[in-house]
Amino acid sequence: MSDLKAIIFNIQGFSIQDGPGIRTTVFFKGCPLSCKWCANPESQVFKSDIIHVPTKCTHCFRCLSFCTKGAVKLPDEIGGNPIFDHSICVNCEDQDMCEHSCYSAAIEKVGKNMTVDEVMDILLDDEPFFRKSGGGVTVSGGEPMVHPEFVKELFIECQDNYIHTAMETCGYVAWDVFKEVLKYTDLVLYDIKHMDPEIHKELTGVTNEVILENLRKIVSETSTEAIIRIPVIPGANDTNENMHATAQYAKEIGIREVHILPYHRMGMGKYIGLGIEYPLGESVESPSNERMETIRDIFRSYGLICKIGGTEKGDSK
Repeated sequence: MSDLKAIIFNIQGFSIQDGPGIRTTVFFKGCPLSCKWCANPESQVFKSDIIHVPTKCTHCFRCLSFCTKGAVKLPDEIGGNPIFDHSICVNCEDQDMCEHSCYSAAIEKVGKNMTVDEVMDILLDDEPFFRKSGGGVTVSGGEPMVHPEFVKELFIECQDNYIHTAMETCGYVAWDVFKEVLKYTDLVLYDIKHMDPEIHKELTGVTNEVILENLRKIVSETSTEAIIRIPVIPGANDTNENMHATAQYAKEIGIREVHILPYHRMGMGKYIGLGIEYPLGESVESPSNERMETIRDIFRSYGLICKIGGTEKGDSK
């Protein structure tokens, strides 16, 4: 029995977007990147936090009397929502009490310390779905590789139980750490945000040299299958030039398959709940179907399998 722990903020069953078959996805908190379009902003910090859900809030302000640290304040205007100071919330040891104080469930604790055994107990309940569909377990985040020992042990347990293992990762990790976990990883869903290192830094907070080199090593030095995933963000990385450069790189290193994921704004409500501004702004729209098909055809022109959203039937023609 292991005493390793990591902060998990969601375990989502019946996932069909995170690898083959029906899967259960384990979401880890903490990420070394800060992508402007991140759909899971609650995953970026390395500690548990409190998120306020305005649509559930009845403005009873009971939370003010239960907060022991002065992190909750009255709104500036009548009819407004309580104001949370998340720099205080994220370091508070009374988050459970805060969450339970709200009768309308408008306060949610995001992140729970869990052991490998606790996570495995949940995953094994879903094992019949994996077996029937050819699915398995996917780790995501945040960035799962900020918890390498935990993921390694979790994947060893999965493979001991004949469960397929997949990792969704940004790849920004030291190779010596990465390769140890890859020994027990069947599939990597590898995010490529932009091929230009300076634009990559502007969009995510870090350059991409380590990311690109790690993917090259996965293909050349390991037996782990790798699929590139590209979030298509209008005005950020969706130019033909960037897509051609990514396709050329993928072909050069021996990648066979690419998934292009259209940008969406489904995570914007979380930014409101965390009291932070949405970095990308509200004017960016999802790419059209025609634009996604044009990008798909760019990758197919290089002989690559390319799927829109990761579930579309794809070929190289």
